[in-house]
Amino acid sequence: MKSRTMMFALLTSCVVATPALADMPLAGGFHTTNPYVGASIGLLQYDEGGLPTLSPSILFVRAGLPLSSYFAIEGRLGTGLTSDQSNGSSVSVGTYGGAYAKGSLALGPSFSLYGVAGIASVNVHRDFRDGDTTNTGLSAGIGGDLALEHALGLNFEWTYLPSGTDAGHSYSSNLFSVGVNYQF
Repeated sequence: MKSRTMMFALLTSCVVATPALADMPLAGGFHTTNPYVGASIGLLQYDEGGLPTLSPSILFVRAGLPLSSYFAIEGRLGTGLTSDQSNGSSVSVGTYGGAYAKGSLALGPSFSLYGVAGIASVNVHRDFRDGDTTNTGLSAGIGGDLALEHALGLNFEWTYLPSGTDAGHSYSSNLFSVGVNYQF
């Protein structure tokens, strides 16, 4: 838990400090301030004490607005695709939503590294212990954007999502996703 708190603090610092980099000669990861939309598919890694890791799939859409070449705001909304089960326990995602600040730094003409930090809500369906749960809280992640031709791009991301407890057992969830973006 301590390492996740430290990682969240580091990512938040990067996102908050990103506008200060505007005076540096490096190029930001957003080449225009035009809005973008995208869709991603991923695996939610659900870890709860006493159970094997379960990984249901999720599909979500994103929409963002760059405010500068280094900073954007982004909203996400998604739903589960499949459940995962092991030893008689099953987990699936009901809904996922989030509002994030996104800081991006170009590492080359077509690749940028980014960090996101914000608030997310995840509804998880479980067929054991306390059953379904919805957790809302701080969320952070890191990823990369690869620009392609004609305003299209690919992205990949790891995101820490809000955690909680289930009948006295703490659990955490992370999201690993890949997707496509289109910038207007």
